Amino acid sequence: MPVPTYVILRELRRLHLRRFQDPIDESLRGWNWDRPPVKPRAYLGLTVSEVASYCITRRDVWLRRIAKAIPEGNEVLKLGSLTHDVIHTTIEYVRKYVANDSDALSAYDDVVSGVLKAVTIPEQISGWVVNLVKHIALQLLAEASWSAVGDGISPWIPWISEVRVDGSLIGLSKNLRVDALTGSNIVVDFKLARPSENHKIAVAAYAMALESNLEVPIDYALIIYINGLEKAPRISIESIYLSSDVRKEFIDARDDIIDMIITEREPPKANTCSASCPFKNYCR
Repeated sequence: MPVPTYVILRELRRLHLRRFQDPIDESLRGWNWDRPPVKPRAYLGLTVSEVASYCITRRDVWLRRIAKAIPEGNEVLKLGSLTHDVIHTTIEYVRKYVANDSDALSAYDDVVSGVLKAVTIPEQISGWVVNLVKHIALQLLAEASWSAVGDGISPWIPWISEVRVDGSLIGLSKNLRVDALTGSNIVVDFKLARPSENHKIAVAAYAMALESNLEVPIDYALIIYINGLEKAPRISIESIYLSSDVRKEFIDARDDIIDMIITEREPPKANTCSASCPFKNYCR
């Protein structure tokens, strides 16, 4: 995993305690998609980025849905897409080598070179990307190697990356993509950004969409932040208990967006705009 297993286990112990003290209201599980409050007011195929919008007033959704504005690409969005591509490709290369019973540590050079050949990397950030690939590959292969020589108590279970899920039952898009899912049914989201409350809404959306499809509880999420573009990547983790309150925040945000789209109500311009917003020039 991009973060050590012992760190994840430490976070899970803390989350287990929170779940014991504050159990999830079962009516807020995704499998209750056919009844309120999980049942949406309308089925508009919302994306998670629309529900968990960075825009304070959610004007970006109005511009996309009602004004039919064309989003503009920017370097922040391109870097985010590249980072997700690099992580997914590295995980898949490691899975292939481990599945073929290759020696985990000796496969390191092949994994790194294979990923760097498979991904198109801009010259100006090539050093940062190479360091990111090396970090993830080394961490994953070290975990696999340790599991292979261990006592079998903690077998290495690789994350499944780029998980496709149908969110239409809870009013979201049919083509959601979860960054990764662990063997313990923990939603993983990679962010090239500063921590934000909207990130919790996003992982709650993914978790409830998975619950609506799989009908198994998804109680936890991990948000992995990747920063430090000017130097080697800095990777930190925030563990999220998908409590009743977090689920209600997602439902409220979803229903607010639905109401805005149905009524075509134009939100005001925000005082500040995110650097990643593809509609910020429309608000100037």
